[in-house]
Amino acid sequence: MENSYNAKALDFKISTVENQCNLIANQIAAVNFLIDDNTNSVSTQIDQLAVSLGGRLIVMNKNYRIIKDTYTDYQGRYYLSPDTMKVMNGEENKIITYPNGYMQVMMPIVYENSKNDEILGIVMADASVEDVIATRDEIRRQRVLLSAVFIMAGVSLAILFSFLLTRDFKKVEKNLKYIAMGHEDELVEEVGSTEMKTTVKLFNDILSKIQVLEDSRQEFVSNVSHELKTPMTSMKVLADSLLAQEGMPEEVYREFLSDIVEEIDRENEIITDLLSLVKMDKKAAKVDIKPTNINELLEVILKRIKPLAQKRNIEITFESYRPVTAEVDQIKLSLAFSNLIENAVKYNVDDGWIRVSLNADHKYFYVKVADSGVGIPEDCQDQVFERFYRVDKARSRKTGGTGLGLSITRNAILVHKGAIKLHSTEGEGTTFTVRIPLTYRA
Repeated sequence: MENSYNAKALDFKISTVENQCNLIANQIAAVNFLIDDNTNSVSTQIDQLAVSLGGRLIVMNKNYRIIKDTYTDYQGRYYLSPDTMKVMNGEENKIITYPNGYMQVMMPIVYENSKNDEILGIVMADASVEDVIATRDEIRRQRVLLSAVFIMAGVSLAILFSFLLTRDFKKVEKNLKYIAMGHEDELVEEVGSTEMKTTVKLFNDILSKIQVLEDSRQEFVSNVSHELKTPMTSMKVLADSLLAQEGMPEEVYREFLSDIVEEIDRENEIITDLLSLVKMDKKAAKVDIKPTNINELLEVILKRIKPLAQKRNIEITFESYRPVTAEVDQIKLSLAFSNLIENAVKYNVDDGWIRVSLNADHKYFYVKVADSGVGIPEDCQDQVFERFYRVDKARSRKTGGTGLGLSITRNAILVHKGAIKLHSTEGEGTTFTVRIPLTYRA
């Protein structure tokens, strides 16, 4: 940058001196070198130019005789040198040198009206370049000063940033240690820079999800305990009643034993669903993937469930848009679709309808199960896939549900890297839409 400025400043200085020398040369030629004549002011202009340039002007004629020297009284003497000879002979139209901190410009005085541009003499100007040097030194000094200021500012900002960053890290570290001591329900305070706040927010999101999982785990354990305890309590009450009353009629014994068998069956159903749920866990599930005809799979399920629907005069229709073959675990997927269609029967109205459809594109196949049942309230729709959740507990127990069916269904679909969506209007019916890849991705 400094060198570029020096070059530009020097070029400007040379151009200025050249222009001034050309003007003087033209005036000298116009007065035929009579610069001391009282009829013109050329001599005065030469003196003024020398002062403005901070240097010296010499004018000589074609005989190399000095007719004007603004610095010494050399008028009348001769100045012969290799450079003056080159200019006078027309070998050079200008010569620029730099002796002792000065810039010397030597240019010919040409009589322009002649045919061959006859050279009549030489104008030689010595101009000081101290202003260029001074400006260069000032720029250099300012550059050093600015560099020092920038370095000091950079160091100060680095120290400040380091202090703030360390302080924020210490706050986060303190919060993490507090959480590590067992206060998992606490969150880390969001402090520091935007990046640090983003990181802390992500960490808090993880903590929140962990807390939700922990709450879900505790609720699951509580629900399992309750669900398993309820049939056992009923069986104990029935057994105690039998033991407390001797000589009861056979039909009473049969009734009590029949109730006990029902509770045993209910206990077995809960345990079976729990085992199915564990097997469907997408992290631990072992899958037996085989190419399967989905059309036939659904037809087999519907054939088994239709007798249950006919008892309540519920019409089941199946619409297949095209043959579909996909890589799936047939047992797990059968359980998922069975749960959806059985629920459509259980929570339907008498004389209702169920529509099952199958479609596919180049990447997925889609199964839709729609019914005319009681529907699911909007505030319950986000929870129906949770374990043991029942929209209507009384109705669920009456229909024999364990509250695990939809959770098992969702896990079976997730094992296949699929997705399930729910759309329902209370009192009008429910539609479940399942999307599963045609090709299994491990």
